[in-house]
Amino acid sequence: MERRTFLLTGASLLLSPKLLADETSRFQYCLLKVGNHWQERKRALVKLSFEIRKRCNIPVETSAREITSGQAATINSPFFIISGRESFPEPTVEHARMMRLVLGAGGILLFDDMSPESDDRFYQSAIAYMSKVYPEMSGPSIIPGDHAIYQSYYLLKGAKGRLNKKNYMEGWTRGHRTGAFFSHNDLLGAMEADKLGSWSHNMEIGGGFRRELCFRLGINLTYYALTLNYKKDRAFPPIIERRRRQ
Repeated sequence: MERRTFLLTGASLLLSPKLLADETSRFQYCLLKVGNHWQERKRALVKLSFEIRKRCNIPVETSAREITSGQAATINSPFFIISGRESFPEPTVEHARMMRLVLGAGGILLFDDMSPESDDRFYQSAIAYMSKVYPEMSGPSIIPGDHAIYQSYYLLKGAKGRLNKKNYMEGWTRGHRTGAFFSHNDLLGAMEADKLGSWSHNMEIGGGFRRELCFRLGINLTYYALTLNYKKDRAFPPIIERRRRQ
């Protein structure tokens, strides 16, 4: 049975979609072609992929795949990204259904906002988009500090980015699983570099270490997509709490 057919049956998977792949496949980020600025930060994913490969030894494609929302169920990837700075269209009923099935199967969707603080058009569009995917939910909530994305690989105390609008992320959580995240701070902009390795954008505040924290958050999100909530298992919280106090 093809993966698309399997997803369309509405079956609930306990494993990330990545784990359905054969052993020769590589992890790959997927940029959704949504809005007018969806590909402006695609080189950030090249840099993040390099860091993932170097630090975590995860087999990963260096470039992101570019797809529409309607193709999400046909792609063997658990990590989807919508990046932008202004309003973007709501998904069709069919595309929203596809995304709901993918997120229910263990995938995650990251909204990365690169707009200035006074502009909330991208944020409002993300809420409208997810209201089609999860119509039963009232909206996003702040991701708590003990969420798995802050401890899946690195222990982090908040969400950083190129901008300094919020010190947290927001998300859409159903049960014990967060399917979609919203980054207010242009996370990808902090990680983007040109072909010669020079940073593409200046940080609003901070410098090298703040960029490093952005990479750590990107890696944590990737691990969350690949491993679900394993750091929330009963054996891990006491260990993590001791490390945070050190």
